[in-house]
This record gives sequence, C-alpha cells and structure tokens, in this order.
Amino acid sequence: MSFTEGCITFSEFFKTAYNAATLEPFASCLKEPSTNGDKEGMMKILMDIPYIENVRIIGTYTGKDDAKAAELYNKNRNAVAEKDMHEGDSRIINILTETLFTASVTSRLFLDALLDCAKYWYNLKVFVNCLRYCECMLALPAKFYDQTAKSKKDFLEYRDACMHLRNECSKKLKVSSSRRKMQYRKKNTNEGFSSEETSFGTNTATIPVVDGKRHAVLENCSDAVALQFDEKRGRHLVATRNIKAGSVLIVDRPFAFSTDKGALNRNCLNCHVTLILHDSVKIPCRSCRTVFFCSEKCRKEAWQTYHRYECSVFNSLYEGNSEQTQQTSHLLLAYRMTTIGVLSSNNGKVNNVEDDEIPLLNDNFLQFHATNENKKSNNLGITQIYSSLDYHTILELETHYADFEPKINLIRAIEAIFLAKCFAFVLSTIDVVCSKQTFLSLAIAMLHHLQAVNCNAYEIVENVYNKKTHVWEPRYVGGAIYPSVSLVNHSCYPNIVRHSYPSGIVVVRTLRFIGKDTEILDCYGPHFLSEGKFQRREYLWKKYRFLCACEACAQNWQYPLPEAMNYKCRACSKTIDIFPLDEIDIRHVLTTQCNTCKSKIDLKKLYNQFKKSVEKRVNAISKMYEGYYEQALPQLLEHMHFIDKFFVAPNIETIKTQQCIIQCYNQFGCTSQ
Repeated sequence: MSFTEGCITFSEFFKTAYNAATLEPFASCLKEPSTNGDKEGMMKILMDIPYIENVRIIGTYTGKDDAKAAELYNKNRNAVAEKDMHEGDSRIINILTETLFTASVTSRLFLDALLDCAKYWYNLKVFVNCLRYCECMLALPAKFYDQTAKSKKDFLEYRDACMHLRNECSKKLKVSSSRRKMQYRKKNTNEGFSSEETSFGTNTATIPVVDGKRHAVLENCSDAVALQFDEKRGRHLVATRNIKAGSVLIVDRPFAFSTDKGALNRNCLNCHVTLILHDSVKIPCRSCRTVFFCSEKCRKEAWQTYHRYECSVFNSLYEGNSEQTQQTSHLLLAYRMTTIGVLSSNNGKVNNVEDDEIPLLNDNFLQFHATNENKKSNNLGITQIYSSLDYHTILELETHYADFEPKINLIRAIEAIFLAKCFAFVLSTIDVVCSKQTFLSLAIAMLHHLQAVNCNAYEIVENVYNKKTHVWEPRYVGGAIYPSVSLVNHSCYPNIVRHSYPSGIVVVRTLRFIGKDTEILDCYGPHFLSEGKFQRREYLWKKYRFLCACEACAQNWQYPLPEAMNYKCRACSKTIDIFPLDEIDIRHVLTTQCNTCKSKIDLKKLYNQFKKSVEKRVNAISKMYEGYYEQALPQLLEHMHFIDKFFVAPNIETIKTQQCIIQCYNQFGCTSQ
C-alpha cells in the first residue's frame, strides 16, 4: 500500500493527518462537532485539510509470483514425485502448499500443485483432505483457461482427474460418514444440542440451540429473556422466568467479524478453523498470498461477502495501527461493517455478489449517513424483529460518540477517513465511481462503526489444552459484532458466560440460577476475582462511559474470598449466619432459625447434604482430568444448584464450581492444539 506525498503506511498517514488536524484553524473548528456528536460536520472539516484531501491510494499488495512458484516447485520436484507421496513427508505438502499460494490461479503450475495436493492426501488415505482440494479444482471457472485450445484441453484433463479422485473418495467416506453421524447423535442425546455439526480445529464442535422456545422478536434468543429499557441501564435483558444454571440463552451469529494479526497465519479467514497442523488443508485466495481458507466453500463465501472488497488493501489495515486501537483487527471489523452495510439491500439484508458482477451501493445507507440521521427505533426488539444480520439492527448499537474527549473522536475520525479511502480505491478497481458525497457518507459510516466497535466488539477465541495444568486456556482469534449479546449489560460478577463456536458463532449460557425478573449480566473484561474495585471502574468508565454499580462494586467484594460461607433461609433468602464447615461445630448447634421469617433450619441435615454435594464437584474434577467433560458437567450443575439454594454469594465454593463449568464449556466449543 502506498500513497502520494511519500505516505506508505497507515502509521505515516495517521501521524501526518493528526498533526495537521491539531493545528489552527482546524483544531478549534473540530471541538464543536465532536462535542455535539456531529459526525458529518467533523468529517467535512477534516476533508478540507490539504494533506488529507490530496492523499490517494495507488495500491499494492502481496500478489502472485509465477517465477518464484516455478523455482520453488522445480527445485523440489524430486521430493514431490508420486512415489514419495505415500510416505507422508510433511515437507512435501508444505512445498506444494507454498507453490499453490504463490502461483497465479490462471497458470498451469497452479493446477499442477492443486492436483498434486489432492493426490498426496489420497495416497495417504486422508480422503476428506483430498476432497477439499478436488472441490477447489472443480470450482475453477473454465474461462480462466480457454485462451487457447491446448490450455482448455489441459484444464479439462485436470478436472477429469479431480472428478475421478472425488468419486473414489466419496465412495470410501460414505460408510464411515454414516457411522460417525450415529456416534454424534448418541454422544449428544442428553446435551440438548442441535444436529448441526461443524469441524473446528482438532475437534468437531456441535452448536447448541437455545433452551425453551426461540423468542418471537429477538431472533437469536430464548423466550426465557425479554428486552427492557430504562434511563439508567438503557437497553437490557431480563429473565421472564426462573432459569437454571447451564441454560442456553443466546446463540448469536456475528454481523461482521475480523481476524487478529497473530491468527492470520494459523486460522481460516472465514470460519477461523485452525490450520497450523501438518495435516491441514489450506486453500489460497485467488488474488493475494496473505490469507487462506479451510475449504472452497469458505473461500467463495468470504469473497462474495467481504474479502473481494478488502483483498487489495488488506495488508495496509494491519500495518502499524495507532496505539489507541485496542486490537489490530478493529480497523478491519469497522471496515467490514461498513462494507456489508453499503452493499446490503434496502431492507438491510446482505447481498451476495458473484465474481463478475458490479455491486450496487445501497441508497438508503448513503442517505442515512449523509444526513447524519441517527434516529433510534423504540420498537426494535420489542415488537419489531431484532435480527443480528440486519444492518438496521447494527445502527442501533451504542457509540457514546458525544461522551468521548475531542482527541479520541479525532483519532477515530482519521482512522475512518483512511478506511474510506481504502474502500473508495477498491470500488474504483471494479468500475464503481465514488463521488465526493458518497465518500463523505462512507467516512461517516466508518466513524460510526469504529465507535460502535469500541463499545460493542467481543472476542473470538479458541481454547488450547495445557497438559501440565489440565486447563483449557483461551487464545484470541479475532473480534466480532454480536447485536443480540450487545443487549446484555455488565457486572463484575456475571451470571452468564460466552463461548466461541465455529464460524464466529457465540453461545451464551447461565453460570448460576437466575430468578424471574432478574437482569442478565455479562462481564466486559474486569472481574472482581482479578482486579480491584477502582481499577475495574476506571477501565469501564474510560471504555464504556458508565460507573459500575453492580453488587460486587456496591459491596466492595474482594478476592481471595474467605473459606467460611454464609448460609441463607430457603423461605425468605435472608442471610442467617456463618455456616460451620466442621462436623464438630455442628454438634453444638443442631438447629437454628431465621431471624426474619422464623423458619427453622436443620444444620446437621444441611451439613450432610453439603458434604455429599462437594463430593460431586470433586468427582467431576477427576472426570475432567480424564477428559470426560460431558459426564462431569451434570454433576457440577447439580452442585451449583445446591450452593445457589442454600448459600450467600460470593462464596469460594461457587467460584470453584463456576470455573469448572467454564472449563467444560471451553472443551465443547472451539478447541485447537
């Protein structure tokens, strides 16, 4: 990526543009629109700065190199010989993969490498991998190779060879596939899971469905929750009935997602499956060498919906992001949100555009952002359908634009202009002319979504097993916008937990019992177990612009928690006293009564029940160490139910149990090596 005036990277653009904007008369002019939340006014002032106005993207990226591909392939031709493929040498598939990524898609060398990859896995009897390369070959358009009669004939021969391999693989996989499906059904009979099974990394993750009925208006939520609004808490979700621990409340698909820089070399760009193992299939982008996919299906889906509009500028979005950007993928996330919005239909739904089609820009999108018309829909999520894949829903996300300091808004605005210039350049390469008014709308939209990302983005993670600690540890893959999950407010002691599943899907489950009319609460980062009250409040104010008043903050809970626990009356839920954890203490006081409602409590009976329940947790941990998480989870949930019923939060037994429950769900979701 390069610019006129010698500006090559985003960092250089940002530095020069920021310095120019902080000089008079621009600095004084920018304060008023920033304070008033006037995105359009702010953008017009910035676009009048000579440097920003004159910068043009002339665009370069990591493209194909046939000469380098031929050198690589020929140098190692002997190793790639078919007789050596039976040995399963990882060096061979690495050579073929690198050749495949380096050669242009229209070259014969690309076809050679693609067919060799398919043969390699067929000879090793890894038929699933062979099929994926065959699918890639069979998806190639004939028009790529019909320049001459010979090239067309060669292409058809490659296709015939792949069709033969595909048919042979299908025959061999048919029986094993039927057996595998039966095993999955038996395995998940008691888990309440759907039949949708998706491969992710080294495991097959089965995506759950929401418990109970699906909500009539909140498309991705259970009818166990409802959307409410008040001035203090804004939009928030509450329980419509009593909800037990382990219930699935939300299964949300991302409106847009992005990949962190560190994950680009190990994860599929589209579904985020890990591809760092020697037995992984890597399908290249047909234009660049920067990204890869796990299948032809992922490649096509990514190209039609977003990668077509970022491929030629992709590298620049990861070059030296400003220090104020929380994650390297946040620029790309805002870019994709705008791309999807401007290319969506007038009803807000995403349009898929074929490779040779010129996309149409959404007039409603352009008009909305050009007029700075940030109107809220009071009925969205109440009587009007709330869909995570509808751009109208995305426009409802909170930005807190007017609440941030002018300096922060300026940083975001400069980032937005850079992104708009990138998108305008991409449009120009596919014969879409971007007028000055259209560019202004794009820049305003980019700014709007950058602010929304700051307040609403969630992490996509995969879990890696630590053999020493027997713990599944999260590894960040990227970021995503989940409109349904964004309806949930924060607590430093949350009652739900989120887990990533294939293709960026997030599943929200309850961590403990939630009573009817109780608010559903997530954790935005700071938890009372890891940070003090003032550190938590400072972080939440700077990032989200609210002063946390959750029960952990209001009562100043501190970790570590004492071993002693307070027990409560089952009748009125009032705290009674410190529960004696020693059987000797129980002998002195066998019964007691609640000071509030005078209900009697049999301490000896409660103590015996407590001992048996703790044994369930200990036994569950043993099963987890052995890898039997499905068997451990019901025991943990039973123990959690018992603790919720008889003891006051916070207590150490609840924390221990919740951490074990989270570990089980870590193993059920996205995992990797």
